[in-house]
Amino acid sequence: MKRGSWRDLIPEEVKQVYQGAGFGARLGFGASPALLVIDMQVAQIGDKPEPVLESVRKYPLSAGAAGWAALEKIKEMLEASRVAGIPIIYTMIEHEPFDRGLWKSKMPPSGKPSETTAEARAIVKEITPHKGDVIIRKKRSSAFFGTPLLSYLHHMGVDTLLITGCTTGSCVRTTVLDASQNNFYPVIVEECVFDRSWIMHAFNLFEMDVKWADVVPLDQVKEYLRSLSAK
Repeated sequence: MKRGSWRDLIPEEVKQVYQGAGFGARLGFGASPALLVIDMQVAQIGDKPEPVLESVRKYPLSAGAAGWAALEKIKEMLEASRVAGIPIIYTMIEHEPFDRGLWKSKMPPSGKPSETTAEARAIVKEITPHKGDVIIRKKRSSAFFGTPLLSYLHHMGVDTLLITGCTTGSCVRTTVLDASQNNFYPVIVEECVFDRSWIMHAFNLFEMDVKWADVVPLDQVKEYLRSLSAK
């Protein structure tokens, strides 16, 4: 089913409430970006494009077709980032049951081998990291929590995070909040993030866009990168 803009799902009254409260100003871009590719692993999108209710039979955490649609756009974003010569950082969620703490009580492991095998944990082959890319292995939702990401960004002089990957309502959202609280410019590349539910995707994008980040179309982000290359 072809979907319209995620903005179409937000009731006008909700938009008016946030506008009336003064939310929604634009942050813009900084001068020194890095691309962040969040958790683009087989377990998160499955091993082939198919509807989510079919994909979760083998990969319980899969977002199914939404992930594969975003993958094509992430490939474009990676290509533009490599041309621009900016740092590229991948995250991978890798945890054993004891790493999950109370989280495992909220979302108990399925016990399916497809959650824990090397194949499931691998970054999808279509966007395999290149030599020189940074890989961050994390235990929780945010790319910042319990990882060296903040230190790496400071060392590289990064002030802007171009954020892609999954899922909009979990690992993307928590990473955006931490990026904002650490005074980075969080830019969510609109076509390059996704969730299992279109409704949750829409409402999370909306709230992040008005409070903590800018949701920016891919073409506009690519134009920004080209402007950096021209300097």
